[in-house]
Amino acid sequence: MDTEVELSREMGVISATMIGVGAMIGAGIFVLTGIAAGTAGPGLLLAFSLNGIVTLFTALAYAELGSAIPEAGGGYLWVKHSLPSINGFLSGWMSWFAHAVAGSLYALGFGAYFGLLLETYHIDVFGLTGESLIKFLAVIIALVFIFVNYKGASETGAIANIVGFLKIAILAVFIISGLYTIYYKPDWFSNFNPFLPNGMGGIFMAMGLTFIAFEGYEVIAQTAEEVKNPKKNIPRAIFLSLIIVIPIYLLVAFVSIGALTTDIPSWQFLGQHRELGLLEAARQFMPFGTFLLLVGGLISTMSALNATTFSSTRVSFAMGRDFNLPSIFKKIHPVNRTPYAALFISGALIIIMAVSLPIEHVASAADIMFLLLFLQVNIAVIKIRNKFGKELDYGYKMPFFPVIPILGIITQLFLAIYMFNYSPLGWYATIIWIALGVLVYFGYSVGKEKIEKGKKARHISPGDYRVVVSLSKPENVESLISIGAGIAKSQQSELIALNVIAVPQQAFLETGNQFIKDSQPIFEKAISRGKELGVTVAKKIVVSHNISEAILDVARSGKTNLILMGGTEKLFRGKIKQSVPQIVMDSADCDVGVLFTKNFKTVRKILVPLGPGDHEYRVRFAEKLMKFFNAQMTIFTVVNERSSIPDVQKKHDEMIKSLGITVKCEIEVADSITDEISRKSKEYDLILIGPSTEWILHDVLFGSVPDSIINKSACSVLILKEPEQHAESILEMLFDKIKKTNFLRDPHRKR
Repeated sequence: MDTEVELSREMGVISATMIGVGAMIGAGIFVLTGIAAGTAGPGLLLAFSLNGIVTLFTALAYAELGSAIPEAGGGYLWVKHSLPSINGFLSGWMSWFAHAVAGSLYALGFGAYFGLLLETYHIDVFGLTGESLIKFLAVIIALVFIFVNYKGASETGAIANIVGFLKIAILAVFIISGLYTIYYKPDWFSNFNPFLPNGMGGIFMAMGLTFIAFEGYEVIAQTAEEVKNPKKNIPRAIFLSLIIVIPIYLLVAFVSIGALTTDIPSWQFLGQHRELGLLEAARQFMPFGTFLLLVGGLISTMSALNATTFSSTRVSFAMGRDFNLPSIFKKIHPVNRTPYAALFISGALIIIMAVSLPIEHVASAADIMFLLLFLQVNIAVIKIRNKFGKELDYGYKMPFFPVIPILGIITQLFLAIYMFNYSPLGWYATIIWIALGVLVYFGYSVGKEKIEKGKKARHISPGDYRVVVSLSKPENVESLISIGAGIAKSQQSELIALNVIAVPQQAFLETGNQFIKDSQPIFEKAISRGKELGVTVAKKIVVSHNISEAILDVARSGKTNLILMGGTEKLFRGKIKQSVPQIVMDSADCDVGVLFTKNFKTVRKILVPLGPGDHEYRVRFAEKLMKFFNAQMTIFTVVNERSSIPDVQKKHDEMIKSLGITVKCEIEVADSITDEISRKSKEYDLILIGPSTEWILHDVLFGSVPDSIINKSACSVLILKEPEQHAESILEMLFDKIKKTNFLRDPHRKR
């Protein structure tokens, strides 16, 4: 049954603000200040000021749209609602990657600071040093915050509040100490001369490099479904985060350059020490500077990693919910109520990027992604205000519309293009990721979205349903028409008997007319069986060079809801050379049933085996047949351990209750699923199973589970398949295995 998935609202305005502050005060201050100072010189102050103005343009757009459309997904959702479909997908794809890469940057920043702390106290970690130690620590901290986010929004918000206030306090001590030093340093202004040693080009590169430090308010929009009173609190949290962060950035940049006393220009000193530049500055003028900046750096990078892990998860969750990514991304943990699958996949992306790329190119790739994403959001806010402005309930509207978003578009496009001068590798990574996104969009998302819309259209009232039964052999007619009649009768729908006359490629299609008479015995048998069951059977003949395409064309042209076919021996003998039924199952955008007939007379007893990941689709299908034939139905599950029986029984009970039916439930403990089903088949007339979800290589080498059931069963077997993409079945299988580990089990479950 289709269920809308939502995240619980548990976060107040302070927690939402600190999520944004945590995302901003991380790379901008502790990791990128030194690198940016080496690029812009004392003009870093100007770079931060201009970035504050540029980011304000988009912050106003986020505040407006976040108040009007407070749903998980943020910029991705808004672009999807207002721009062409591919823009919506790519905005989410880029946002997901950008936040994950930003998380990689913060994890590396943590590794650099914590690595220095370990080296200072001569603590050895498996003999690792330098870059290897930094990357090892980055992986460890990434895993920690994957677990923190897995535990839920309330824990995430609490941690963000604590670390947010702590690092602000440490930076306050840094700023006060620096201002005190400058006050008693008569020649401090010489540190700012020349102000632009690398010209405006250095300013633009520093702006592009540090833009990631100003995007944290975007994370707030990702929390929209978890924020209380989002129409008011989302804009408040966005503006509060900027009011807190931008002055801190400017003051830290000012004292970092002005308070230093070095043999070389202070900005060069900071640039030489790169991500540890701020720490080296603190050594000179801040009481306990090394220790406090180490603590501040660790806290800041951790909170930023926490926020971006949170955000990348929410973006991929929203894309999964909208069918732009496989449905595994929208799974919600039953206890913690978090999108755990999206979290683990996003966490893996964070770790992979942290291990594989240098820190400056990681930052550049994320910056370019954010700039291009924000550019699209500024276009979206114009489109949405013009098209839906009267329909939406705004909690906030930006002033000077549309001048502000237009300025945002121009400035962000300029900075993104200019970043090529600093990091061509960052642009190459961006282009590769976007190209992969285009492949995913056309290879998965377009078709999947169409399928899901079709599935919703097919959940319709009786009378608007259509069943097509493809008949090729006289011996299968009675069984296929019986099953088709049962479904058609329950839906008060049309039942069509289809016979495809195959013509070789060498012959013209008109030659197929010579063989129409061969179809008459099949149709006569179909109509006769339909009359016995009280169902009218319509006839349809198609002459075609390609049988599978002919069946698919009939299904598409008539808005078919279900295709029934007879099975062939080759159906599940691997997937390299596919049979007609396999091609139809893989390609149809409606439900498909393939029936393997054995000793079929009527349907008195139906067996529905269910695995751990199965849903109630086949049970609902069997229910229709059960009522039509006045039959009995048994839900059957095989488990490996007796301890699993209570959980399986609970799922059975919940499903039966939701469907409102009375059926028999059986659970057996055994090593072989197929052997148990084969044994039970002697007592039944029909078994309903799903298609193979094994890896392709496994099916080719060893055969599939459905193949084994078909061969061993003593009764007819019907394989039912909803129009799902194969990518989902692989991911579902993977996460079903992961769920069996202690990491995902309910801590309150009785062992």
